[in-house]
Amino acid sequence: MPSETEVPPGPHRKMLAALHEVYVAAGRPGLRQISIGLKDDDSIPATLNYQAVGKILNGKQLPSPRQLMSLTLWLHNEGNIDSKTESDYKELITQLMNFREAAHRHQLGIERSEVPLAPAETRRRNQDPKNAQSTAKVENANERKVLSCMLQSKDAIADVVEILRASDFSNDLHKEIYNVLLELYAEGREVSIEETVKKLNSHYTFDIDSGQYLSTLLLEVANPGEASHHAEVISDSALGNRIGALGRKVAEMAESMETRSDLNSQHLLNTLEGELFAMVREHSAPIADSLEETLDEVEAAGGSIVGVPSGFRDFDALNSGFRPGELVIVAGASGMGKSTLGLDFVRRCSVDQPRSSFLVSLQMSRVETNMRILSAEARVAIHYMRSGTMRDEDWTRLARVMPSVAAAPIYMVEEPGYTINQLRASCSRLEAFHDLKLVVIDSLDLLYLDASESAGDHDRSLAIMVRELRKMAKELNLPVIALYPLGRISTGYRGRRPELHDIPDCLENFADVVILLHREDAYERDSPRAGEADFIVAKNRNGPTFVTTAAFQGHYARFVDMDKT
Repeated sequence: MPSETEVPPGPHRKMLAALHEVYVAAGRPGLRQISIGLKDDDSIPATLNYQAVGKILNGKQLPSPRQLMSLTLWLHNEGNIDSKTESDYKELITQLMNFREAAHRHQLGIERSEVPLAPAETRRRNQDPKNAQSTAKVENANERKVLSCMLQSKDAIADVVEILRASDFSNDLHKEIYNVLLELYAEGREVSIEETVKKLNSHYTFDIDSGQYLSTLLLEVANPGEASHHAEVISDSALGNRIGALGRKVAEMAESMETRSDLNSQHLLNTLEGELFAMVREHSAPIADSLEETLDEVEAAGGSIVGVPSGFRDFDALNSGFRPGELVIVAGASGMGKSTLGLDFVRRCSVDQPRSSFLVSLQMSRVETNMRILSAEARVAIHYMRSGTMRDEDWTRLARVMPSVAAAPIYMVEEPGYTINQLRASCSRLEAFHDLKLVVIDSLDLLYLDASESAGDHDRSLAIMVRELRKMAKELNLPVIALYPLGRISTGYRGRRPELHDIPDCLENFADVVILLHREDAYERDSPRAGEADFIVAKNRNGPTFVTTAAFQGHYARFVDMDKT
């Protein structure tokens, strides 16, 4: 032990005193013996040459956290101190690390931090009641254990990423350490304290010695194979906290229903249901997994349609159908056949495939919708069906398609005043229980933001609804098609195709795909292009813009490819 002249009283001398106690208990091994022992023991996180060991024990060099922990661990194992329990050993290491951190800060002229935790944890302990402090300690203990496993083993990281998200951690410092460990793992770099500290300090600023704190984490768990268990405990706790917070939120809303006119029981149910479904759907995965999934999708495509087929060959070839997660706006003047086209998309999805689809029919009744589907499938003129003048061959055709139409998983709502919250709740249920693949809204101008919305407010809320529709498409990972009227054909409109600026700016900004529907014969019956319809893809966030032509068979209430006329 060096004299007080060599190492004055203070945190450095206190650290040396505690370290020399372990050194003496180990039988005062030689410096070379310690150096060789550190090198030969694979469980030791760092090695030291004999000169460095001598400088540390003589107080001429302040060890790094990793060096101090390695030296203490080897001396403790060499001394075979049976009288001390594992908790005593951890307490010793913690004490040494605290002395070392204080000495380091003293050298730099910085006052020692009182608690080696992230600032957010300190604030939480100051603000929360005592029972919350107890819960936080338990949560942090599990978080420290799972990080300990990840620092010791890449296999542990691979196990943990399947269970935990960064947001599951209650401690901000632990959250950032977790993110850095995942980055190192994904980059194929060494997962060590040095690399972790380097990356942590380059991204974030903390009021503690991150290297010293990481060194103490290594002592939390002896077996990295426990990683999955600790991760599941953290995940369950985080989900429980979220459910509890949701319950409190809904309870507060319920209590305020009497004083707030914008709240009702349906709104509370939609809020509860929507957030619960969001919790069920959420999962985490490293970026490597998503890249592999992307490559699998590219390979599986092989020239086939990736999304939900539209039923139109040229459109599907250029756009690969309707891709999951995209909001598609189909706009056109009144009388162009938007509702007919929307039903075509539904039929191709659910009758031909079959895949589940959801039709929000705010333009037509359920009977009118069914009549159009049957007319298109059976090729029976719709005016015959409406007037009751069907011939025997028409009834035969109708009977032939009835089984396939009846079996089609088409779900429909025709409720007046249907709101965006009701739409989200319905889509969440269908996606969860019926594997929903496509949503068609006919039409967007008849959808309401909330039940209390007046006609005058609707235009101002259009941007909010479109934003929510796009968000819903992303969250549920399915294509959402919304039909939108451009207004009746005016004199200034005659003779030209619709353009992107004809739709409201909010539709252009939020939509992933904008299809403008145009038929010349809608305003010029003698047009040489009578019976033809242009699908003008004026915006395509993830593909090309183009124009394709289809045949309009109004008497059968359908559009078809040109070669099928």
